[in-house]
Amino acid sequence: MATAKKFTVEVTVPTGAKEGDTFTVEVEAPELPKQARGKLAGIALEDMTDEQLKVELINSKSVLYKATQRGAAKEVIDRSQARVDAAKAEKEKRTPVVPVAPVKMLDGDADVKETASDDTIDEEAASEM
Repeated sequence: MATAKKFTVEVTVPTGAKEGDTFTVEVEAPELPKQARGKLAGIALEDMTDEQLKVELINSKSVLYKATQRGAAKEVIDRSQARVDAAKAEKEKRTPVVPVAPVKMLDGDADVKETASDDTIDEEAASEM
């Protein structure tokens, strides 16, 4: 458990008991409750907006990178990797998969393809520009 910070202040008394007297006051700052870092205000991944999820994915990747760079314990790296995986899974769950149908070329398209690759300039089209 961390101890609270203590501040020592020396004060010179301008008036009062004896002018010029100094005394010391020790003030203890209250200890703030420890907050978990790296999460967006404790919001569950399912409740995040798409923008918040994007930020969470960036943050979690950053935490994993920094943990591996500093040589953190295996447990820390595993937790960080799990956080990245959870954010990726949530993002993939939200992204709709749209199958792309293969494009069939019709017989008439072959002529268009050949003329499109031709380097000649159409004079009528050029004059309209």
